[in-house]
Amino acid sequence: MRPRKLCGAAAAVMVAFSLTSYLASRDASAENNFPQNSDVSETAKRDDAAAAGAFEFLSKVLHHPRCMNCHSSGDFPRQGDDGHQHTMNVRRGVDGHGVAGVKCSSCHQDHNLTGTHVPPGAPGWHLPSVAMPMIWEGLTDRQLCEMFKDPKQNGGRNVDQIVEHMSTPLVLWGWHPGEGRTPIPIAESEFLAKVKEWASKGAACPGNARAR
Repeated sequence: MRPRKLCGAAAAVMVAFSLTSYLASRDASAENNFPQNSDVSETAKRDDAAAAGAFEFLSKVLHHPRCMNCHSSGDFPRQGDDGHQHTMNVRRGVDGHGVAGVKCSSCHQDHNLTGTHVPPGAPGWHLPSVAMPMIWEGLTDRQLCEMFKDPKQNGGRNVDQIVEHMSTPLVLWGWHPGEGRTPIPIAESEFLAKVKEWASKGAACPGNARAR
């Protein structure tokens, strides 16, 4: 009978060992599958309502004439607060820099010229290309937001690159348009802060609203 008792004891030890190993393995697996601190942090920062609200604020700027004159319907730039068609039959051109004989750079330099009724300027002055015209006239805030985030429509940019683009001299020209032009009335610093807020809180889009 003694050998049997030893076998039984050995079996009990093996069962206990196997159970302990299983529990340890399960705990380790659970630990490995738990979100890392960075993931938890990113999830905690996401705030769809705040992001959507930030974009609604941005849309007030994006629909200002200083922006809309390059992002309205038609294959040409516009001028003035009334958005009339650019004079001299200026056209977009394939790459957005105009057509032969009437290039944007023929008149527009990398800075505003002194005086009223003279060509404005900023580095990289041009329209979006034919392939990605970025026309948002008539879009709702949600549609515009979705366009902004779509790499097939925004020049292949991700959200971080959109934030960078919003800080370029060409975009910020809207606050410094030169004599005789109405600058964007919202503070430049407030606009840039809202761009960063929209991106950092998840870049959610507003609900559908009236098109502009």
